[in-house]
Amino acid sequence: MRLLFFFLFCTHALAGPLQLESRTMTWKMPKDAPAYTSGWAGGEIRMPYALGGGDVASRINEALYLSLVGIAAPLKAGKTFPLTEGSGELDGTASLDFSVQRNDGRILSLDIEAEGCGAYCEAYVRSYSFDAATGRALSAIDLFTPSGLSVVAKEVQAERKRSYSEEIKSLKRQQAELKRKKAKADDLADIDERIDFNERCLESEKENQQSRPQQDVLSYARLSLPQNKAVFTTGRCSAHVNRALDDVGDISLAILHKDLAALLTPYGKFLLLGQAAAAPADSLFAQVLHGKIGNAAITMRLEMPNGDGSFSGVYFYDKYRKVIALRGMKKGTTLELIEQVAEKDQAKLSLNIKGNQLVGQWLGNNKQIPAILGW
Repeated sequence: MRLLFFFLFCTHALAGPLQLESRTMTWKMPKDAPAYTSGWAGGEIRMPYALGGGDVASRINEALYLSLVGIAAPLKAGKTFPLTEGSGELDGTASLDFSVQRNDGRILSLDIEAEGCGAYCEAYVRSYSFDAATGRALSAIDLFTPSGLSVVAKEVQAERKRSYSEEIKSLKRQQAELKRKKAKADDLADIDERIDFNERCLESEKENQQSRPQQDVLSYARLSLPQNKAVFTTGRCSAHVNRALDDVGDISLAILHKDLAALLTPYGKFLLLGQAAAAPADSLFAQVLHGKIGNAAITMRLEMPNGDGSFSGVYFYDKYRKVIALRGMKKGTTLELIEQVAEKDQAKLSLNIKGNQLVGQWLGNNKQIPAILGW
């Protein structure tokens, strides 16, 4: 354990900012391509890429490219990357770009800004943060204690109610001024509609906070880690149909450096506050794992399980680097995964969680082959 702490301290102390490059996806638009892909060939898909080789850069790159594009990351530096066959993560994505929120040798935090299209197109943001010394993907449960997350959830709830209450007060002041000036009926009707919308949002927020478990508050919150703070962002109240009435939009709660200490795990204090070196708790989900099926080297990434234990994931054989989709179920320390090729169930993986490893078997083609993966 002392050796581990010494290693952690040294790697973080010596690490400088990671070198990143921007890479544009190359793509030739076929005649039957969906309309949302019209900008792909013109460079509308732009991804970050960590330079320097080594395990840290590899883990960061694989996490980003598997999660966002659905492909194994490029092995070498370059200005572009191709969209390989079988990728599905970009379905419905019209554009994708990134911005660096923090890169100080301790944490790399990125915001991915994209436009998704279905019945309509809409912008959204996803945040990814990594331990810059190890390449480990960071989540709220890595950094915050259970009691700390409870405090954050209460503050997020309070911030959501405050945001709608303040918007209602502001709108009512505007309403009074418009009435004083005898504004046009259309202007008064617009203010009335906005007030009604925000009052319904506030009431819905109060009802949700009474009926939903507190832990659900952060289930869909986005965590970003800019310098000297942690920011939790929760979604807006509006649907697309009434988006024009929603001036509040997404709601963010920023927890400043001075207020973080009481909320963090030892690992969180180490990364965010620069306190004593500490290792993260064992967690294999949302991480890039390496291992073998028989003698064949593989790479795997599994999403965090849902409340019912279901989850999705991907893996590939390192020799071929062709991504295979997985759907899985977690029961206790056992993971049952099924390969999905051409939307059909194929071979299975039965794995047991043992510390920071997954140990079990690959089952397919009337064969049982040992499998092992880990951080």
